[in-house]
Amino acid sequence: MKLLQLIRTESSVSVRSLLVLTVVSGVAQGALLAVINGAATTAGFGRMDVRLFVLFALAIAIFIVAKQRVLARTFILTEEVVVRLRIRISDKLRRSNLAVVEKIGKAHIESRLTQDTLTVSQSAGEIANAAQSAVMIVVCIGYMAVLSRPAFFLTLFLIGGGGLIYLRNLKLLDREWQAATAIETDFLASLHHVYDGFKELKVNVAKSDDLFANNYTRICTDAQRIKVRTSLEYVRNFIFSQTFFYVLIAALVFLLPMLSPGYNDVAIKATAVILFIVGPLSSIAGTIPVYARARVAMANITTLDEFLDSPEAAAERKVAAVQTDFNEFSSLALDNVRFRYNGAGFAAGPFNLEVKRGEVVFLVGGNGSGKSTLLKLFTGLYMPESGALRVDDLPLGPGFYTAYRELFSVIFTDFHLFDRLYGNANVDQKGLARWLHRLELDEKTAFENGRFTHLNLSTGQRKRLALAIACMEHRPVLAFDEFAADQDPTFRAYFYEKILPELKAAGKTVVAVTHDDRYFHCADRVIKLEYGHIESDQTPEAHS
Repeated sequence: MKLLQLIRTESSVSVRSLLVLTVVSGVAQGALLAVINGAATTAGFGRMDVRLFVLFALAIAIFIVAKQRVLARTFILTEEVVVRLRIRISDKLRRSNLAVVEKIGKAHIESRLTQDTLTVSQSAGEIANAAQSAVMIVVCIGYMAVLSRPAFFLTLFLIGGGGLIYLRNLKLLDREWQAATAIETDFLASLHHVYDGFKELKVNVAKSDDLFANNYTRICTDAQRIKVRTSLEYVRNFIFSQTFFYVLIAALVFLLPMLSPGYNDVAIKATAVILFIVGPLSSIAGTIPVYARARVAMANITTLDEFLDSPEAAAERKVAAVQTDFNEFSSLALDNVRFRYNGAGFAAGPFNLEVKRGEVVFLVGGNGSGKSTLLKLFTGLYMPESGALRVDDLPLGPGFYTAYRELFSVIFTDFHLFDRLYGNANVDQKGLARWLHRLELDEKTAFENGRFTHLNLSTGQRKRLALAIACMEHRPVLAFDEFAADQDPTFRAYFYEKILPELKAAGKTVVAVTHDDRYFHCADRVIKLEYGHIESDQTPEAHS
């Protein structure tokens, strides 16, 4: 029902008009049988009934026009629903907190917005065709009632009983399709490991073999087993439906003449009815698994959509953003801020940290000490479990976070490099060219026709391009997470001893995660973290 409800609520196409066209198409197709049977009777007398010929032409014309419009509108409707779902869910995702997106996971999001929406889209035509066939079958069974009451009741009984058995068997398929979609999500996650971790796997054969054998291959094998089991169940159901048709014909041909003496006069017409509906019944039987897959896919999409509307995921999104400008801040602070991943596990804080305007602050510490977590809290990407961010003397409520984040340009270790300067309608091409030259990228890429010509750069070059983009955003605060880690010694020194002082001189505030202790003198303060807490906050001289 979720599939039909969603189509009704999401589409601008009138579902009622679509249902009317479906009924008209099915009735017209069913009427063809009565006309053909009547014409066959008159043909036995060596004449043609012009009236029946006109009715035949009219019925087939109505059928063709209505069926074409049903299918065309169904495809339009379904694609509209899919587009709206993708846009709405993507919009909710981009306006959710970072921790929420990380909790959902990249593979899960991709699976819902690609595989599941594609399943719904591809099922549309078959489901519409099956609905029209169902109407035609109802009309034909009604025609059977006119021909012979015994034949009508026998047909109704057998079709009803067979349908119940078929639907009962399909309940097993529902569970199998759910398992199949879950394993496909796991497959995407495993594929990401192979692709994103290609370099690491290439230099570590044991790691590569372990991942391939115990993760990737296992998931593929599990997916194969589930899909084969599901396919075999579908084959059994399909064979059952085909066998059922022949049993129905046999009952009308062999059994009914013995039970109803008057049936002999209409036996041929009644048999013609069954033969006429075999194709549509097969279509419905074949579409039920398609509908089952579409229903599971829609349930997956709806579950994601509903989670994004949950209090946890929508806490920030459902708070009206306060329109304010923090660009003239004097200090940014974390007051007794605590954070815990997914409500459990690693706990960070309490953090008490104040950064003055124009300061260069380094965050140092071992792996897992909480540096990146602190940086994400400081930039407003994580919502504190307790405590608050503060701009000067103003503690920030949820409505201030959007304006607060506008202070920052951030380069994380897992940064994404965009091919365009999105959000910057008037690009200072000369200023960007100067940055590309300074960062020794002018011979590697250029900014032409609103985009960078090449992004296939080394990791260090990509980070330098990200730095150029960050500087072109002209935000008052720049945050770096191990920016210099992938740079050669010459550029590393240039970054710390030349670029950072220039940014400070320009009034920029810089907060950087680093391990480069030989350059600690380039900072105003060095803040050391251990086990999710600030252990020390000192000047470079005191730290050394």
